[in-house]
Amino acid sequence: MKINPNILVVILFFPTFLVHFSLWKFVFHLDEIVIIKFYLFLSVMFMMMITLIILINRVAPEFLGLSVIGLILLKFGLMYLIRKKLNFEVIPGYKFHFIIPYFVLTALLTYYAIKLINHDKKQ
Repeated sequence: MKINPNILVVILFFPTFLVHFSLWKFVFHLDEIVIIKFYLFLSVMFMMMITLIILINRVAPEFLGLSVIGLILLKFGLMYLIRKKLNFEVIPGYKFHFIIPYFVLTALLTYYAIKLINHDKKQ
């Protein structure tokens, strides 16, 4: 059975949030407002990146790979700015809590772009 990349990305995104939220709340006993703000930001950013990848694939599919690299760089810059706003440094083990979800969602974004590139090559 072949799974649609759209469905797979959504299916993998929500368990990432649920596992991280569960660890955050029940194991580390930290304030859930910070994690919800962080994942709200990540969700909006992730959907924006997926939308831009789809648009770039329709307009100029030959530049999709380079545009993904640029979007990841943009995402990194925005993550740096949001880190200052949410005061991540006051949270114990903040690198674990905020870098791992960033890389998981970046891997999902890259997976989606690879699926689009491979789909265009097959046609």
